[in-house]
Amino acid sequence: MYLNAYDHFSVDRLRADLELATSGWDWSKGAYGHSLSLPSREELHPAGRDHFNNLPFANVLGKCHYFRQIFDSFECEKVSFRLLRRPPASAYAWHTDKDKGPEVVRFQVPIITNDQSSLVITKYRDYDEFKSMKERLSEREAFDNYALFKKSNQGSFEEHVLKPGVLYYFDTNKFHNLFNLASTERVTLAMDFYVNDWLRERYPAIEDECESLSDRPTA
Repeated sequence: MYLNAYDHFSVDRLRADLELATSGWDWSKGAYGHSLSLPSREELHPAGRDHFNNLPFANVLGKCHYFRQIFDSFECEKVSFRLLRRPPASAYAWHTDKDKGPEVVRFQVPIITNDQSSLVITKYRDYDEFKSMKERLSEREAFDNYALFKKSNQGSFEEHVLKPGVLYYFDTNKFHNLFNLASTERVTLAMDFYVNDWLRERYPAIEDECESLSDRPTA
């Protein structure tokens, strides 16, 4: 299995803080037009303070008490702590998250999701391993070609429908995508953590990724 499920959080409290955090927020102002960075700049590890993914800093953890509780519960340095929105009937382009930098692992907690939203994780670390894909696909092209991808890459990917409120981890150095086939938005809390012994002990699935951390490019 490529995907690991760990802690459970209160969906009601997550959604209450989501409403607080996004009140008046224009998603197009966040990185790639779909994110909201929740902490202040000073609350993050230096690797995240000037990272494009985190700009602009909303600094809303003071009023979003459950998000703050989750942030503080991880006994490690934080590199990113964001809300990510996927609009209805859309997908990302096929991508990896190697840009998050060395010594960093990514977790996510879906907040608003549905049975028509699928996380697709491949075994591929290089784009040229994809079958029947001669060039990189845009978000729209990836969405339109999902059926062809599945037909051509059998045995090389896993498809998961994630539950709200559950903490998930997978190696985001492998190519993956999120397909939201529903008529409603999907919002998740994405968290990047600087690896330490506490993380390794509590979430042993990160160890395989940690073994290759020294080979990652610096953000």
